[in-house]
Amino acid sequence: MDNNLQMIGRAVDYIEEHLTEENLSLDRITGEIGYSKYHLHRMFTFVVGIPIHRYILRRRLTEAARMLVFTAKPLTDIALCSGYDTQRSFSRSFKSMFRCTPSFYRKRNDFLPLQMKYDVRNRRELRGDKMLDVKMAEEDKLYLVGYDGRTEKGFKVIGKCWKLLHKNKDKIGNRTDQRFLIGVNDYSQFKLEHTSPVFHYIAAAQVSLPERIPKNMKSFELPSGRYAVFTLRGKNEDSLEPVVDYIYRQWFPYSTCRLNEHNRYDFAKYGEETDEKGESEIQFWVPVL
Repeated sequence: MDNNLQMIGRAVDYIEEHLTEENLSLDRITGEIGYSKYHLHRMFTFVVGIPIHRYILRRRLTEAARMLVFTAKPLTDIALCSGYDTQRSFSRSFKSMFRCTPSFYRKRNDFLPLQMKYDVRNRRELRGDKMLDVKMAEEDKLYLVGYDGRTEKGFKVIGKCWKLLHKNKDKIGNRTDQRFLIGVNDYSQFKLEHTSPVFHYIAAAQVSLPERIPKNMKSFELPSGRYAVFTLRGKNEDSLEPVVDYIYRQWFPYSTCRLNEHNRYDFAKYGEETDEKGESEIQFWVPVL
């Protein structure tokens, strides 16, 4: 007999095999795998992070985005393949998820997958309720003021930088966005020592110009460029390792984006405003060509 995780895996596989069929529903899935609707709904939501109907919607629209970029299928055909009766209803749903119309997405010609098939065997995979949005952005040169260090002696230096920044951030003038603080992973002099990564880390606030820098702080610059921007919600103190692992190991291989080897860094914007769960908006920015 399958355990609960194997049941979820069977449900995910069944969804994938029948993704383009209009009558794909919770009733049909539970009938196929022999599990009650109540328990499958609860277990699926707990493991994957979103209810089955939401997962199906995100998978269908992600595959629709793939077809828009890699095929010349008419929008009406893609709408039908995605389980929609009309192009109008398909376009409305697509726009609510990808923040643009299908026609504009096709014209832009960037495939930015939002929901790939969930792999229950890889429990480190990012849950569906974490990644809210993926977009491309052009950004001018960024000026930052804050603290930095290298990780030769471990990652404690990162916590030290943030402790100092939170203590003294009100001393920083000319801040351009009070909503976020920024953490930069600078890999320009990256190396491995005893299998531990060594890189330069910066905890800072964005400023209009690096003027009147407070005592013991430094100024930093990031070049202008194009970025893939991943938006999620989480606690600022939590590790972003699962997010970074998902982006570089799973998302990039399936997208059309190419990493910018000339800009060997990435950075996270951490929201200063938290909700009742202690979570805030977090944006992870990766330089691309």
